[in-house]
Amino acid sequence: MPDKNLGNLLKLYNPWWDDHRGRWREDLPDYQRPVVQEVLSDIKELPQIISITGPRRVGKTTALRQVICYLLDKLDIAPSHILYFSFDDPEVYGSEDLQRVIFDRLIEKMTVDSKNRTPRYFFLDEIQRLPKWELYLKRYYDLKFPVRFIISGSASSAIFRQSQESLLGRIKDRHLLPFSFREYCFYRLRHRPEFATIVGEHFGLRQSLMDGNWQEIVGSIKQLEIELSTFENDVRQAIVSYCREGGFPEVWSLADPVRKIEYLMEQQVRKVLYEDLMALTQYRKPENVLRFFVYLLAHPGMEINMSTLSKQIGVERRIVEENLPRLIMTDLIIRIQKFSHQPLRVRQGNIKCYPVDLALRNAVLKTWYDFTANPVMMGMYAENLVAHEICKWPEVIEVAYYREKKNEVDFVVTYGGNRYLPVEVKHRKSDDKATGLKHFMKKYKLDFGVVITRDLACRFSEEILYLPLRYFLLTN
Repeated sequence: MPDKNLGNLLKLYNPWWDDHRGRWREDLPDYQRPVVQEVLSDIKELPQIISITGPRRVGKTTALRQVICYLLDKLDIAPSHILYFSFDDPEVYGSEDLQRVIFDRLIEKMTVDSKNRTPRYFFLDEIQRLPKWELYLKRYYDLKFPVRFIISGSASSAIFRQSQESLLGRIKDRHLLPFSFREYCFYRLRHRPEFATIVGEHFGLRQSLMDGNWQEIVGSIKQLEIELSTFENDVRQAIVSYCREGGFPEVWSLADPVRKIEYLMEQQVRKVLYEDLMALTQYRKPENVLRFFVYLLAHPGMEINMSTLSKQIGVERRIVEENLPRLIMTDLIIRIQKFSHQPLRVRQGNIKCYPVDLALRNAVLKTWYDFTANPVMMGMYAENLVAHEICKWPEVIEVAYYREKKNEVDFVVTYGGNRYLPVEVKHRKSDDKATGLKHFMKKYKLDFGVVITRDLACRFSEEILYLPLRYFLLTN
Protein backbone atom coordinates (compact mmCIF):
# COMPACT_ATOMS: atom_id res chain seq x y z
CA MET A 1 0.00 0.00 0.00
CA PRO A 2 1.51 3.37 -1.01
CA ASP A 3 2.27 5.83 1.77
CA LYS A 4 -0.39 8.23 0.49
CA ASN A 5 -3.09 5.56 0.62
CA LEU A 6 -2.00 4.47 4.10
CA GLY A 7 -2.03 8.09 5.26
CA ASN A 8 -5.54 8.64 3.94
CA LEU A 9 -6.74 5.43 5.58
CA LEU A 10 -5.26 6.40 8.94
CA LYS A 11 -6.85 9.86 8.78
CA LEU A 12 -10.26 8.22 8.58
CA TYR A 13 -9.55 6.23 11.73
CA ASN A 14 -7.83 9.08 13.60
CA PRO A 15 -9.93 12.25 13.15
CA TRP A 16 -8.39 13.77 16.30
CA TRP A 17 -5.16 14.35 14.37
CA ASP A 18 -6.90 17.25 12.62
CA ASP A 19 -9.46 18.22 15.26
CA HIS A 20 -9.35 16.33 18.54
CA ARG A 21 -12.63 17.92 19.70
CA GLY A 22 -14.41 17.37 16.42
CA ARG A 23 -17.69 15.80 15.39
CA TRP A 24 -16.35 12.25 15.72
CA ARG A 25 -17.14 12.48 19.43
CA GLU A 26 -20.85 12.82 18.71
CA ASP A 27 -21.07 9.14 17.86
CA LEU A 28 -19.86 8.10 21.30
CA PRO A 29 -22.58 7.22 23.84
CA ASP A 30 -22.97 9.27 27.00
CA TYR A 31 -22.73 6.10 29.10
CA GLN A 32 -19.33 4.71 30.01
CA ARG A 33 -18.85 1.08 31.02
CA PRO A 34 -16.57 0.39 34.04
CA VAL A 35 -13.95 -1.22 31.77
CA VAL A 36 -13.00 2.27 30.53
CA GLN A 37 -11.73 3.37 33.94
CA GLU A 38 -10.15 -0.04 34.50
CA VAL A 39 -8.12 0.29 31.29
CA LEU A 40 -7.11 3.84 32.18
CA SER A 41 -5.85 2.61 35.57
CA ASP A 42 -3.92 -0.14 33.81
CA ILE A 43 -2.30 2.36 31.43
CA LYS A 44 -1.22 4.47 34.40
CA GLU A 45 -0.04 1.70 36.69
CA LEU A 46 1.10 -1.22 34.51
CA PRO A 47 3.77 -1.51 31.82
CA GLN A 48 2.08 -4.43 30.07
CA ILE A 49 0.10 -4.65 26.87
CA ILE A 50 -3.58 -4.14 27.72
CA SER A 51 -6.34 -6.06 26.00
CA ILE A 52 -10.12 -5.88 26.01
CA THR A 53 -11.70 -9.17 25.04
CA GLY A 54 -15.30 -10.28 24.93
CA PRO A 55 -18.14 -11.42 22.69
CA ARG A 56 -19.18 -9.57 19.58
CA ARG A 57 -21.04 -6.27 19.93
CA VAL A 58 -20.62 -5.66 23.67
CA GLY A 59 -18.87 -2.29 23.27
CA LYS A 60 -15.14 -3.01 22.96
CA THR A 61 -14.54 -0.48 20.18
CA THR A 62 -16.61 2.15 21.99
CA ALA A 63 -14.55 1.59 25.14
CA LEU A 64 -11.30 2.10 23.20
CA ARG A 65 -12.54 5.40 21.79
CA GLN A 66 -13.69 6.59 25.20
CA VAL A 67 -10.21 5.82 26.56
CA ILE A 68 -8.76 7.89 23.70
CA CYS A 69 -11.03 10.80 24.67
CA TYR A 70 -9.77 10.65 28.24
CA LEU A 71 -6.13 10.65 27.14
CA LEU A 72 -6.76 13.69 24.96
CA ASP A 73 -8.90 15.66 27.42
CA LYS A 74 -7.62 14.76 30.87
CA LEU A 75 -3.99 13.75 30.35
CA ASP A 76 -3.25 16.19 27.50
CA ILE A 77 -1.63 13.51 25.36
CA ALA A 78 -0.72 14.98 21.97
CA PRO A 79 -3.24 13.85 19.33
CA SER A 80 -0.36 12.82 17.05
CA HIS A 81 0.81 10.36 19.72
CA ILE A 82 -2.43 8.37 19.61
CA LEU A 83 -3.11 5.95 16.77
CA TYR A 84 -6.19 3.80 16.25
CA PHE A 85 -6.50 1.13 13.59
CA SER A 86 -8.90 -1.74 12.98
CA PHE A 87 -7.63 -4.90 11.32
CA ASP A 88 -11.20 -5.55 10.32
CA ASP A 89 -10.82 -2.90 7.62
CA PRO A 90 -11.85 -4.32 4.22
CA GLU A 91 -8.77 -2.85 2.50
CA VAL A 92 -6.42 -5.06 4.51
CA TYR A 93 -8.66 -7.86 5.76
CA GLY A 94 -8.09 -10.20 2.83
CA SER A 95 -4.30 -10.02 2.65
CA GLU A 96 -2.08 -11.41 5.41
CA ASP A 97 1.04 -9.98 3.77
CA LEU A 98 -0.50 -6.50 3.60
CA GLN A 99 -1.59 -6.71 7.22
CA ARG A 100 1.94 -7.54 8.36
CA VAL A 101 3.47 -4.74 6.28
CA ILE A 102 0.96 -2.23 7.60
CA PHE A 103 1.65 -3.20 11.20
CA ASP A 104 5.38 -2.52 10.87
CA ARG A 105 4.76 0.71 8.99
CA LEU A 106 2.41 1.91 11.71
CA ILE A 107 5.22 1.48 14.23
CA GLU A 108 7.69 3.24 11.96
CA LYS A 109 5.29 6.13 11.37
CA MET A 110 4.68 6.74 15.06
CA THR A 111 8.25 6.20 16.33
CA VAL A 112 10.22 7.94 13.58
CA ASP A 113 12.10 10.02 16.16
CA SER A 114 14.07 7.35 18.03
CA LYS A 115 15.47 9.89 20.51
CA ASN A 116 12.01 10.94 21.66
CA ARG A 117 10.98 8.42 24.33
CA THR A 118 7.56 9.97 24.92
CA PRO A 119 5.12 7.04 24.75
CA ARG A 120 2.92 6.53 21.73
CA TYR A 121 -0.45 4.89 22.25
CA PHE A 122 -1.51 2.24 19.76
CA PHE A 123 -5.16 1.21 19.87
CA LEU A 124 -5.42 -1.88 17.66
CA ASP A 125 -8.96 -3.14 17.20
CA GLU A 126 -9.95 -6.67 16.12
CA ILE A 127 -6.31 -7.62 16.26
CA GLN A 128 -7.10 -11.32 15.95
CA ARG A 129 -7.49 -10.62 12.22
CA LEU A 130 -3.72 -10.16 12.03
CA PRO A 131 -2.08 -13.61 11.77
CA LYS A 132 0.43 -14.23 14.57
CA TRP A 133 -0.34 -10.83 16.03
CA GLU A 134 1.09 -11.86 19.38
CA LEU A 135 4.58 -12.25 17.90
CA TYR A 136 4.54 -8.68 16.57
CA LEU A 137 3.47 -7.22 19.91
CA LYS A 138 5.95 -9.38 21.77
CA ARG A 139 8.83 -8.16 19.60
CA TYR A 140 8.16 -4.46 20.13
CA TYR A 141 7.36 -4.97 23.80
CA ASP A 142 10.60 -6.87 24.45
CA LEU A 143 12.63 -4.31 22.48
CA LYS A 144 11.18 -1.66 24.81
CA PHE A 145 9.88 0.59 22.06
CA PRO A 146 8.17 3.70 23.48
CA VAL A 147 4.80 2.24 22.58
CA ARG A 148 1.78 1.36 24.72
CA PHE A 149 -0.39 -1.26 23.05
CA ILE A 150 -4.09 -1.28 23.92
CA ILE A 151 -5.76 -3.95 21.83
CA SER A 152 -9.14 -5.56 21.46
CA GLY A 153 -10.20 -8.93 20.16
CA SER A 154 -13.33 -10.96 19.95
CA ALA A 155 -13.30 -13.69 22.57
CA SER A 156 -15.68 -15.53 20.28
CA SER A 157 -12.52 -16.20 18.31
CA ALA A 158 -11.06 -19.08 20.26
CA ILE A 159 -7.83 -18.56 18.31
CA PHE A 160 -7.45 -15.18 20.04
CA ARG A 161 -7.54 -16.83 23.46
CA GLN A 162 -4.85 -19.31 22.41
CA SER A 163 -2.62 -16.55 21.01
CA GLN A 164 -2.71 -14.68 24.32
CA GLU A 165 -0.94 -17.58 26.05
CA SER A 166 2.40 -16.70 24.43
CA LEU A 167 2.15 -13.22 25.99
CA LEU A 168 1.83 -14.37 29.60
CA GLY A 169 3.45 -11.79 31.83
CA ARG A 170 3.35 -9.22 29.04
CA ILE A 171 -0.40 -8.68 28.77
CA LYS A 172 -3.21 -7.63 31.11
CA ASP A 173 -6.61 -8.71 29.90
CA ARG A 174 -9.94 -7.05 30.69
CA HIS A 175 -12.75 -9.38 29.76
CA LEU A 176 -15.89 -7.50 28.73
CA LEU A 177 -19.15 -9.44 28.87
CA PRO A 178 -22.67 -8.24 28.03
CA PHE A 179 -24.09 -5.61 30.39
CA SER A 180 -24.80 -6.90 33.88
CA PHE A 181 -28.16 -6.08 35.45
CA ARG A 182 -26.48 -3.39 37.53
CA GLU A 183 -25.00 -1.78 34.40
CA TYR A 184 -28.31 -2.17 32.59
CA CYS A 185 -30.08 -0.18 35.31
CA PHE A 186 -27.35 2.46 35.32
CA TYR A 187 -27.79 2.81 31.56
CA ARG A 188 -31.59 2.98 31.66
CA LEU A 189 -31.51 5.56 34.46
CA ARG A 190 -28.40 7.42 33.32
CA HIS A 191 -30.35 10.69 33.11
CA ARG A 192 -31.23 10.36 36.79
CA PRO A 193 -27.72 10.32 38.30
CA GLU A 194 -29.01 10.08 41.85
CA PHE A 195 -29.79 6.40 41.19
CA ALA A 196 -26.16 5.52 40.48
CA THR A 197 -25.06 7.60 43.46
CA ILE A 198 -27.37 5.76 45.86
CA VAL A 199 -26.48 2.29 44.58
CA GLY A 200 -22.77 3.13 44.48
CA GLU A 201 -22.80 4.02 48.17
CA HIS A 202 -23.98 0.50 48.97
CA PHE A 203 -21.39 -1.27 46.85
CA GLY A 204 -19.44 -4.01 48.65
CA LEU A 205 -22.13 -6.59 49.38
CA ARG A 206 -19.94 -9.38 47.99
CA GLN A 207 -17.28 -9.03 50.68
CA SER A 208 -19.92 -8.88 53.42
CA LEU A 209 -21.46 -12.10 52.09
CA MET A 210 -18.11 -13.85 52.16
CA ASP A 211 -17.48 -12.57 55.67
CA GLY A 212 -20.95 -13.73 56.78
CA ASN A 213 -21.64 -10.24 58.10
CA TRP A 214 -25.42 -10.46 57.96
CA GLN A 215 -26.01 -7.50 60.30
CA GLU A 216 -24.18 -5.17 57.94
CA ILE A 217 -26.00 -6.57 54.91
CA VAL A 218 -29.48 -6.32 56.43
CA GLY A 219 -28.82 -2.78 57.63
CA SER A 220 -27.42 -1.70 54.28
CA ILE A 221 -30.29 -3.25 52.31
CA LYS A 222 -32.91 -1.64 54.55
CA GLN A 223 -31.30 1.75 54.05
CA LEU A 224 -31.00 1.11 50.32
CA GLU A 225 -34.69 0.18 50.17
CA ILE A 226 -35.65 3.52 51.71
CA GLU A 227 -33.38 5.55 49.45
CA LEU A 228 -34.48 3.70 46.31
CA SER A 229 -38.21 3.88 47.06
CA THR A 230 -38.82 6.27 44.17
CA PHE A 231 -37.06 3.86 41.79
CA GLU A 232 -38.88 0.70 42.92
CA ASN A 233 -41.06 0.40 39.81
CA ASP A 234 -38.10 1.17 37.54
CA VAL A 235 -36.04 -1.63 39.06
CA ARG A 236 -38.89 -4.16 38.90
CA GLN A 237 -39.54 -3.33 35.25
CA ALA A 238 -35.81 -3.51 34.54
CA ILE A 239 -35.65 -7.11 35.79
CA VAL A 240 -38.35 -8.16 33.34
CA SER A 241 -36.91 -6.26 30.39
CA TYR A 242 -33.37 -7.42 31.17
CA CYS A 243 -34.51 -11.05 31.26
CA ARG A 244 -36.02 -10.50 27.83
CA GLU A 245 -33.50 -8.25 26.06
CA GLY A 246 -30.28 -9.18 27.83
CA GLY A 247 -27.06 -7.21 27.90
CA PHE A 248 -26.24 -6.53 24.24
CA PRO A 249 -26.82 -2.76 23.89
CA GLU A 250 -27.55 -2.74 20.15
CA VAL A 251 -30.57 -4.98 20.78
CA TRP A 252 -32.23 -2.35 22.97
CA SER A 253 -32.49 0.18 20.14
CA LEU A 254 -34.44 -2.20 17.91
CA ALA A 255 -38.18 -1.67 18.36
CA ASP A 256 -39.43 -4.78 16.58
CA PRO A 257 -39.01 -8.07 18.52
CA VAL A 258 -38.51 -9.89 15.21
CA ARG A 259 -35.58 -7.62 14.40
CA LYS A 260 -34.12 -8.26 17.83
CA ILE A 261 -34.29 -12.02 17.28
CA GLU A 262 -32.78 -11.75 13.81
CA TYR A 263 -29.95 -9.57 15.11
CA LEU A 264 -29.02 -11.97 17.91
CA MET A 265 -29.26 -15.02 15.69
CA GLU A 266 -26.99 -13.46 13.08
CA GLN A 267 -24.44 -11.67 15.28
CA GLN A 268 -24.22 -13.92 18.32
CA VAL A 269 -25.16 -17.40 17.13
CA ARG A 270 -24.50 -18.02 13.45
CA LYS A 271 -21.31 -15.98 13.21
CA VAL A 272 -19.85 -17.61 16.30
CA LEU A 273 -20.88 -21.18 15.54
CA TYR A 274 -20.39 -21.09 11.78
CA GLU A 275 -17.44 -18.70 11.44
CA ASP A 276 -15.40 -18.43 14.64
CA LEU A 277 -15.57 -22.08 15.63
CA MET A 278 -15.01 -23.18 12.05
CA ALA A 279 -11.74 -21.22 12.11
CA LEU A 280 -10.69 -23.26 15.13
CA THR A 281 -11.73 -26.69 13.96
CA GLN A 282 -12.95 -27.81 10.57
CA TYR A 283 -15.87 -29.90 11.73
CA ARG A 284 -17.93 -31.18 8.86
CA LYS A 285 -21.37 -30.80 10.40
CA PRO A 286 -21.69 -27.50 12.27
CA GLU A 287 -25.42 -28.18 12.59
CA ASN A 288 -24.53 -30.79 15.24
CA VAL A 289 -22.91 -28.09 17.36
CA LEU A 290 -25.97 -25.89 16.88
CA ARG A 291 -28.21 -28.76 18.00
CA PHE A 292 -26.04 -29.17 21.10
CA PHE A 293 -26.14 -25.44 21.79
CA VAL A 294 -29.92 -25.30 21.44
CA TYR A 295 -30.26 -28.17 23.93
CA LEU A 296 -28.16 -26.29 26.50
CA LEU A 297 -30.27 -23.17 26.01
CA ALA A 298 -33.46 -25.16 26.51
CA HIS A 299 -32.22 -26.69 29.78
CA PRO A 300 -30.44 -23.92 31.74
CA GLY A 301 -29.53 -24.91 35.27
CA MET A 302 -30.50 -28.56 34.80
CA GLU A 303 -28.02 -31.26 35.71
CA ILE A 304 -26.64 -32.76 32.52
CA ASN A 305 -25.11 -36.16 31.93
CA MET A 306 -22.99 -36.27 28.77
CA SER A 307 -24.00 -39.78 27.72
CA THR A 308 -27.69 -39.08 28.20
CA LEU A 309 -27.43 -35.75 26.43
CA SER A 310 -25.69 -37.19 23.36
CA LYS A 311 -28.43 -39.81 22.99
CA GLN A 312 -31.23 -37.26 23.37
CA ILE A 313 -29.91 -34.94 20.66
CA GLY A 314 -28.59 -37.70 18.42
CA VAL A 315 -24.98 -36.50 18.42
CA GLU A 316 -21.88 -38.53 19.28
CA ARG A 317 -20.63 -38.03 22.80
CA ARG A 318 -17.21 -37.17 21.37
CA ILE A 319 -18.69 -34.15 19.56
CA VAL A 320 -20.45 -33.02 22.72
CA GLU A 321 -17.32 -33.29 24.87
CA GLU A 322 -15.10 -31.60 22.28
CA ASN A 323 -17.40 -28.65 21.68
CA LEU A 324 -18.53 -27.81 25.21
CA PRO A 325 -15.16 -26.18 26.07
CA ARG A 326 -15.34 -24.28 22.77
CA LEU A 327 -18.80 -22.92 23.54
CA ILE A 328 -17.50 -21.79 26.92
CA MET A 329 -14.41 -20.24 25.31
CA THR A 330 -16.59 -18.26 22.90
CA ASP A 331 -18.66 -16.78 25.75
CA LEU A 332 -21.91 -18.46 24.76
CA ILE A 333 -22.21 -20.78 27.75
CA ILE A 334 -21.30 -20.77 31.45
CA ARG A 335 -20.54 -24.21 32.92
CA ILE A 336 -20.43 -25.22 36.57
CA GLN A 337 -19.46 -28.65 37.87
CA LYS A 338 -20.79 -30.75 40.68
CA PHE A 339 -19.42 -29.85 44.09
CA SER A 340 -16.48 -31.78 45.48
CA HIS A 341 -14.88 -31.23 48.84
CA GLN A 342 -11.62 -31.08 46.89
CA PRO A 343 -12.41 -28.23 44.46
CA LEU A 344 -9.13 -28.26 42.54
CA ARG A 345 -9.24 -31.98 41.77
CA VAL A 346 -9.80 -32.70 38.08
CA ARG A 347 -13.04 -34.64 37.79
CA GLN A 348 -15.41 -35.85 35.13
CA GLY A 349 -19.11 -35.99 35.81
CA ASN A 350 -22.41 -34.21 35.49
CA ILE A 351 -22.52 -30.48 34.91
CA LYS A 352 -24.93 -27.55 34.73
CA CYS A 353 -24.87 -24.93 31.97
CA TYR A 354 -26.31 -21.43 31.65
CA PRO A 355 -26.48 -19.12 28.62
CA VAL A 356 -24.11 -16.19 29.03
CA ASP A 357 -27.01 -13.89 28.12
CA LEU A 358 -30.72 -14.61 28.45
CA ALA A 359 -31.55 -12.77 25.22
CA LEU A 360 -29.68 -15.51 23.35
CA ARG A 361 -32.04 -18.09 24.80
CA ASN A 362 -35.07 -15.98 23.96
CA ALA A 363 -33.89 -15.47 20.38
CA VAL A 364 -32.98 -19.08 19.63
CA LEU A 365 -36.02 -20.62 21.34
CA LYS A 366 -38.39 -17.81 20.26
CA THR A 367 -39.52 -17.09 23.82
CA TRP A 368 -39.71 -13.32 23.34
CA TYR A 369 -42.90 -12.78 25.30
CA ASP A 370 -44.07 -11.63 28.72
CA PHE A 371 -43.04 -14.64 30.78
CA THR A 372 -43.44 -12.96 34.16
CA ALA A 373 -46.72 -14.79 34.71
CA ASN A 374 -44.88 -18.11 34.43
CA PRO A 375 -43.32 -18.74 37.86
CA VAL A 376 -41.27 -21.69 36.59
CA MET A 377 -39.72 -19.58 33.84
CA MET A 378 -39.02 -16.64 36.13
CA GLY A 379 -37.46 -18.94 38.69
CA MET A 380 -35.18 -20.37 36.02
CA TYR A 381 -34.22 -16.91 34.79
CA ALA A 382 -33.58 -15.70 38.34
CA GLU A 383 -31.17 -18.60 38.86
CA ASN A 384 -29.45 -17.69 35.59
CA LEU A 385 -29.00 -14.07 36.70
CA VAL A 386 -27.45 -15.18 39.99
CA ALA A 387 -25.10 -17.54 38.13
CA HIS A 388 -23.93 -14.64 35.95
CA GLU A 389 -23.03 -12.53 38.96
CA ILE A 390 -21.40 -15.18 41.14
CA CYS A 391 -19.20 -16.49 38.33
CA LYS A 392 -17.71 -13.00 37.92
CA TRP A 393 -16.62 -12.63 41.54
CA PRO A 394 -12.83 -12.13 41.39
CA GLU A 395 -12.21 -13.85 44.75
CA VAL A 396 -13.85 -17.09 43.65
CA ILE A 397 -11.79 -20.26 43.29
CA GLU A 398 -14.72 -22.29 42.01
CA VAL A 399 -18.50 -22.11 41.60
CA ALA A 400 -20.20 -25.51 41.77
CA TYR A 401 -23.62 -26.99 42.49
CA TYR A 402 -24.40 -29.53 45.22
CA ARG A 403 -26.57 -32.60 44.93
CA GLU A 404 -26.77 -35.51 47.36
CA LYS A 405 -29.87 -37.67 47.08
CA LYS A 406 -32.77 -35.20 47.50
CA ASN A 407 -30.65 -32.41 48.89
CA GLU A 408 -29.60 -29.71 46.43
CA VAL A 409 -27.91 -26.32 46.55
CA ASP A 410 -27.85 -24.18 43.42
CA PHE A 411 -24.40 -22.70 43.97
CA VAL A 412 -21.50 -23.39 46.29
CA VAL A 413 -18.87 -20.66 46.10
CA THR A 414 -15.39 -21.76 47.13
CA TYR A 415 -13.06 -18.93 48.13
CA GLY A 416 -10.17 -18.18 50.47
CA GLY A 417 -8.86 -21.74 50.44
CA ASN A 418 -11.60 -24.12 51.57
CA ARG A 419 -14.20 -21.60 52.66
CA TYR A 420 -17.69 -22.16 51.29
CA LEU A 421 -20.66 -19.89 50.70
CA PRO A 422 -23.80 -21.86 49.76
CA VAL A 423 -26.37 -19.90 47.74
CA GLU A 424 -29.89 -21.09 46.90
CA VAL A 425 -32.28 -19.28 44.56
CA LYS A 426 -35.94 -19.46 45.64
CA HIS A 427 -37.83 -17.18 43.32
CA ARG A 428 -41.01 -19.27 43.37
CA LYS A 429 -43.37 -19.58 46.29
CA SER A 430 -43.28 -23.12 47.63
CA ASP A 431 -43.24 -25.17 50.81
CA ASP A 432 -39.51 -25.83 50.40
CA LYS A 433 -37.79 -24.38 53.46
CA ALA A 434 -34.26 -24.47 51.98
CA THR A 435 -33.77 -28.00 53.26
CA GLY A 436 -30.90 -28.64 50.83
CA LEU A 437 -29.10 -25.53 52.01
CA LYS A 438 -29.54 -26.48 55.65
CA HIS A 439 -28.31 -30.00 54.96
CA PHE A 440 -25.16 -28.66 53.28
CA MET A 441 -24.49 -26.19 56.10
CA LYS A 442 -24.85 -28.92 58.72
CA LYS A 443 -22.64 -31.35 56.84
CA TYR A 444 -19.81 -28.86 56.39
CA LYS A 445 -20.32 -27.09 59.72
CA LEU A 446 -21.18 -23.70 58.23
CA ASP A 447 -22.90 -20.95 60.17
CA PHE A 448 -23.95 -18.83 57.20
CA GLY A 449 -25.90 -19.45 54.00
CA VAL A 450 -27.84 -17.31 51.51
CA VAL A 451 -31.25 -17.66 49.89
CA ILE A 452 -31.98 -15.29 46.99
CA THR A 453 -35.71 -14.57 46.97
CA ARG A 454 -38.29 -12.37 45.29
CA ASP A 455 -39.48 -11.14 48.69
CA LEU A 456 -39.62 -7.44 49.41
CA ALA A 457 -37.60 -7.48 52.61
CA CYS A 458 -34.15 -8.69 53.57
CA ARG A 459 -34.04 -10.80 56.75
CA PHE A 460 -31.87 -13.24 58.69
CA SER A 461 -33.27 -16.42 60.25
CA GLU A 462 -31.71 -19.67 61.47
CA GLU A 463 -28.26 -18.73 60.16
CA ILE A 464 -29.66 -18.03 56.68
CA LEU A 465 -29.77 -14.63 55.02
CA TYR A 466 -32.85 -14.13 52.81
CA LEU A 467 -31.79 -11.55 50.23
CA PRO A 468 -34.16 -10.09 47.58
CA LEU A 469 -32.96 -10.75 44.04
CA ARG A 470 -33.04 -7.13 42.89
CA TYR A 471 -30.74 -6.00 45.71
CA PHE A 472 -28.35 -8.87 45.19
CA LEU A 473 -28.04 -7.90 41.53
CA LEU A 474 -27.80 -4.16 42.17
CA THR A 475 -25.27 -4.09 44.98
CA ASN A 476 -23.07 -6.97 43.91
